[in-house]
Parts: sequence; structure tokens; C-alpha cells
Amino acid sequence: MRARFPFRRFRLLLAILLLPMSLAAAAPVSKPRQKELDRIQLRIQALNRTLEQDRQKRDALDADMEDAEKKLAASRAELERMAGELSARQAELSKAEAARNHARDNHEAERTALGQELRAIYITGQREQAKLLLSQDSAGPVGRLLTYQDYLSRARAERVTRMRDEGLRLSTAQARLQQETAQLKLLKEENEKIVAEDTRLKVQRATLLAKLNERIDDEEDRLKSLLQDEKDLTRVIDNIKTVLADEPVKTPAVPERDGTPARAFGQGRGRLAWPLRGELLANYGDPKVGGKLAWKGLWIAASRGTPVKAAARGRVAYVGFMHRYGLIVIVEHEDSHFTLYGHLDNVATTAGETVGVGETIGQVGDSGGHDQTGLYFELRKGTEPLDPRGWLQP
Repeated sequence: MRARFPFRRFRLLLAILLLPMSLAAAAPVSKPRQKELDRIQLRIQALNRTLEQDRQKRDALDADMEDAEKKLAASRAELERMAGELSARQAELSKAEAARNHARDNHEAERTALGQELRAIYITGQREQAKLLLSQDSAGPVGRLLTYQDYLSRARAERVTRMRDEGLRLSTAQARLQQETAQLKLLKEENEKIVAEDTRLKVQRATLLAKLNERIDDEEDRLKSLLQDEKDLTRVIDNIKTVLADEPVKTPAVPERDGTPARAFGQGRGRLAWPLRGELLANYGDPKVGGKLAWKGLWIAASRGTPVKAAARGRVAYVGFMHRYGLIVIVEHEDSHFTLYGHLDNVATTAGETVGVGETIGQVGDSGGHDQTGLYFELRKGTEPLDPRGWLQP
């Protein structure tokens, strides 16, 4: 049955968007440890529901923008899935065409050879054995010729059987080719609908972005908006600290995935991995809003879909949308350190999971109402921002 794309699929995809996309095998977890993990996840999920309810109370235009970006992210995910399905179906169609052509060539060759044999039989007449007997003087050659004739008759029978089998294979290959062609046609029609919906959502997002920019076109409005964003982020981090105060992130005894010894986050100054490499669109401390505020993280340019890696091992404490930060992931580390990854297009983890250094946690986007793709990366000690450049590898 052909799937209908619009909003039921969007709701399903949005649910998937905030679930883990990676199902890599993990080492078995002991029952006490599993209970602890389950307890932490329940707390984080409850926290995220509360934050989501609070966000729904904000400005209607901001809410519309967030909703449009969620749908657009889901649309892009669906387009990516559809591209893979179309590629796989095209490959199957090529195989079906090759099988059909091979069966057709074999069938044609068998039919031509049999036709030649039947033509020869017709020309020489239908009483070959009698002619052979009358034309020989001794029994020896006659016996040999009758044996040869028997071989030829059996060979003709086998050729008829092969031609029949090739005909069946040809019919089967032809039916499969027709089926693959029909399925590919349906997929292309569905893809066209998804592309049209994606185009509509892009126009909708652009219209909302223009309205947002018009609403905060003066410096004072921009300053108020940015201060509110900072207040919201601080509240999220404070809530995380409160909810998980008795479940601190602990340094494991096992080495990191790259083989280096495990160390507490505070000992990683100058050793943190870059979440991605690229041109810095904004640096920590750079002025904004006419110098009334300063950047509290790094905005790193990258094309849409570029993988975003965890800078250090930690526990995913928050996954969700925030105004101007867009789709974000907040990872909690030892001693109340946090790393934040914003403007994502989609996520590959979920709240409560433990991620290792270098593990993909999402992909670059422009969520949060931005007109340029890139990753926004922050490092904090509690709610206080730190300069990431002093912590990241050279």
C-alpha cells in the first residue's frame, strides 16, 4: 500500500527524530546498573516534558517557526530515506533487466538451433533410418549410424526441453521486470509529493524567518530576544543539575574508544575533540548586538548533513528545540561541565544515553531561524560559559 506523506508521517518522523538512530551493539549491562540507567532516563524524560510545556507558552510566532523547522527536518529525513529506497529499487530493476535479457537471448538461441535442426530433418525426409539401412553393405556401419541417429534424436528432445525451460525463465524474468518497474514508478510519484511538500515547507520557513527578523529589526528588540534565549538556556541547565544532583556523571575505569585512558572532564583541558572542523563564523567573545553582548560559544560553518561528534564522553541530558539555538543536544560531563551542540538538522541520540568521544550525536543544519548552516558549540561549567578554544585540541 502506498504511504501518504503529509502530517501523519511527519508526526511519526518527528517521534523518530528524537529517538536513537543508531542501534550499535553494546556490552551487557548488569541489573543494578540497568536500573540506575532506567531511573536516570525517566528523570530526564520528565524534565524534558516540563521544558516542552514551558516552551509552548512562548510567543506564537516563535512556536510557528519551531513547528516549521521540525516538519522541515522530518521532510529532509524522509527525502534522504526515499533517495536510498529509490537507489535500491533502481538497482533491483537493473538486475531484473539483465536477467530478462539473458533469458531472452538463451531462449532465442535455443529456438534458432532447434529450427535449424527441424529444417534439416524436413529437407532430408522422414525415413532416415530406412535410407541408412538400404545404403549400407554391412551391419557394422548400419549399427553405428543408427546409434548416431538415436543420439541426435535425444539431443533434439533435450533442446526442446531447454527451450521450454528458458521460456519459463523468460516469463518469470519479464514478470519481475514489470513488477520492479511498477514499484519504481510508485516510489517516484511518492518522491515527487515529498519534494513538493519540502519545497512548501522551505517557503513557509523563509516567510516565518522574514517575519521574525522584521519583529526584531531594531537593536533593542534583538537584545531582549537574545537575553531571553540566554535566560531559557540557563534555566534548562539549572533544571538538569537539580534533577540529576544525586546521579552525577562518573569517570569510568575503562579506556576511551580510541584507547586513551579515561579521565575526568576537568582533566581534558587542551585535549577535547572538535565536534567538527570548519571556518569560524563567530568566535567566543566576539561582540554582537552592537557590542552589548558577546558570543558565548563557537559557530562553526559546515554544510547541511555534516556529522557532529561528541567532544568528550558524557551523558545526554537534553534533546529538543530552543529559540535561536534550534535543535540542540546538551551533554553532561563530570563536575557539572556541559557541552552544547546547536542548530542541528537531526539527532542520532536520545536523552539518558551515554555517548563516547567522537561518537556522532547529530547532523549540521540551520535550525533556530538561521540563514546559514553550521554548528553552534558551547562549553559550560554549570551555567557559566567557558572559552572552548582553551579546551579543544589545537
